[in-house]
Amino acid sequence: MSRVPVTVREARADDALFLLGIWQDSLRMADSQEQLGDLETIIRDAESSADQRLLVAECGSEPVGAVYVRATTFGPLNLEPTVQIFAPHVVPSFRRRGVGRMLMESAVGFAEERGIRTIAAAASAGGRDGNRFLARLGLGAQAVMRVAPTAVVRSRLNVLGRALPHHARLSRSPKQSSAVGELLAARRSQRRSHTVA
Repeated sequence: MSRVPVTVREARADDALFLLGIWQDSLRMADSQEQLGDLETIIRDAESSADQRLLVAECGSEPVGAVYVRATTFGPLNLEPTVQIFAPHVVPSFRRRGVGRMLMESAVGFAEERGIRTIAAAASAGGRDGNRFLARLGLGAQAVMRVAPTAVVRSRLNVLGRALPHHARLSRSPKQSSAVGELLAARRSQRRSHTVA
């Protein structure tokens, strides 16, 4: 396939509907009107912040791809300045034609303008092509982010807690909310069970 003339620009308010079409799986679970509202907020925030850019690739006047970039730290514990790249996406009919490369060029330029030496990219775990593309650019897997509803995690924790011996269960009372308090309570319980035996 031949390369196509592509330009990359910052997103505008009228891009929200296009972004909804390509990023629907990346947005919060809500109806499409709420998702559209979220995107309008994200576009406004990116326009008003020097540390964010929401970029749209165009072929002629047709939007064909997008990426969100943010200058921040690697994470809350690692304060290395990093440009995070989220949801790089090219519409299927324009893939393998240089559009993704142009979006990533713009993201790298954003990092270089700020003197930031590290780039981190997030792509869908199921997006095989996207992950291969990022790997070809030298981005290796650093961590796996796992996601579940809070209620599911609470339920699983309760099941795991019931499987523990009684003396190993930690109380959730306000008095024992700190890790030290929980550890001391577990030790007291162990001592009592040894004394009774």
